Formats: sequence, structure tokens, C-alpha cells
Amino acid sequence: MNRPTNDGPWINSRPDFPPEPLARRRPTFQFPKTLLQPAFRWIARQKDQGRLHGIPLRKQIVICGFPRSGTTLLQLLIESCIRDIGSFGKERRALEMAACGPRTHATILTKRPKDVFLIPEIADWHRQNGSRVCFLLMHRDPRSVLTSKHFSAPSQYYLSCHDWLHFYQHWNWSRSRADVLPVSYEMLVRSPQTIQTLICQFAELDTAGSFDDYLAHVPRDFDLRALNGLRPTETSRINAWNSADHSARLTQIHNELPHLSAILADMGYGPDQVAA
Repeated sequence: MNRPTNDGPWINSRPDFPPEPLARRRPTFQFPKTLLQPAFRWIARQKDQGRLHGIPLRKQIVICGFPRSGTTLLQLLIESCIRDIGSFGKERRALEMAACGPRTHATILTKRPKDVFLIPEIADWHRQNGSRVCFLLMHRDPRSVLTSKHFSAPSQYYLSCHDWLHFYQHWNWSRSRADVLPVSYEMLVRSPQTIQTLICQFAELDTAGSFDDYLAHVPRDFDLRALNGLRPTETSRINAWNSADHSARLTQIHNELPHLSAILADMGYGPDQVAA
């Protein structure tokens, strides 16, 4: 078994699960939702098998990967520009929506970075259900992720180096799977149309509009808080980590991640450049 260490970035076997406060593999109890889920699961299963009226689930698109790596932006682009896809406008658990979600579309989209810890379990559910899953595995320059802040705690950095290593190990272990399409934040904001084409080919999706023009098609009920407002895709944030405001944080990152140079190279990043 593997644990997050500073011994290097390469992993051969499935990494250990992170502590539950980070991974949150199990949903917390919510009344009355938790009590009703067995009924929702039964109804969804009957619809998938054609025993009740509804649209059987045939495909799920799962956005996961590193936090603060563009997962919400990608979710918004897909919800705005892809045809005939069931979506939820906010972060939802992939397994929960697959097993218990409403059956209004044959294809659904979910986004939750922490689902990167559950890729085999999600894939196994779909294999047993006779449906397909496509993982869009987001990544971003580690320095950008580790110098990013979130609206929920704007005065502090969102992710610790130790927690980032958990995400890195599971991302690294999963990225070569046949049901995974790695997507970089840098390419997404530099060339949205290229990423849209790759995703549509990979997941066999139909386009309703262009990622380049997504602002004209934003769903009314989408939760925009993590994006800090709507704006066109642009590249100004790619190297925002390289700012004097983050100098102390960057020193901390290099001290806590002494193999960062090897990890950057492995992910396609260099000391002063972004991935091609």
C-alpha cells in the first residue's frame, strides 16, 4: 500500500484512502434525504431496467481531480454547451446521483473533486448497471492549486501540501485508465474549443454551443460562487502563483514538497512554464 510521502511521485498500486475528513467517501446524515435514499435507489433501478416509466441511465460524465483546478469551470462549460445532458448546477456525489438520482436524461453530469478517490467504485457501479462512465480528470500546476483560496475561507490557502499529495497520488494512479480523459486547466482556458472537441469525442457527446461562447448559455440556477463571478475564459491566472504575494507560501511549499521539481516534470510543468 502507498501513503503520501516525499519519496517521489510514482505509484504502482492503488494509494491508501485519505482520512475521512478529507476524502468524505461516506455522505453525512441528512434528514429526510438519507432515510429516503433506499426508496430513491429502488425507483432508479426499476427505471434503469425498464420496469417503471422514466429514462434509463446509460452514461455518466464525472468531473473530478484536484480542487481549485477548474472543475467548476468545466462543469459550467459542459452544462452550458452540451446537448441533452442531465445536470445539477452544483457539486454532487457521482455514486449518489448514479444510484439514486432522477431519471430525466440518459446521460448525466456530476462534479466533485473528491470523487478521484472513488474512481474504481464508480466504474464498478456502472459495470454492474450496464451503463458507461467517463471520467474527466482535472489537473493544474501544483503551485497554482496550493496558492489558491476559496470563497468559503478567503483569508487562507485552500489546500495543505499534505492533502494535495493525497489528491496527486490518486490522480497519478488513475490518469492512464481507458475511461479517463485528463484535462488541464491551462489548456482549458487557453483553448476551450480544443478541450470541447476532445471531450465530445471521448464521451460521445453532442454540442449545443461552443465553449468559447458559453456566457450566452449559462444555466440560470448554476452555483457560481466558486468561480468568483462570470467572465470569459482567459489565461491571466495561469501563472498567478508566481507573485510576490505568495513568496512565503512558495517557500513553504518547496520545504514541504522537496520532490516538487520531479512532480512538476511528471505532470508536464517546468519551473517557469506551463504545460503545452
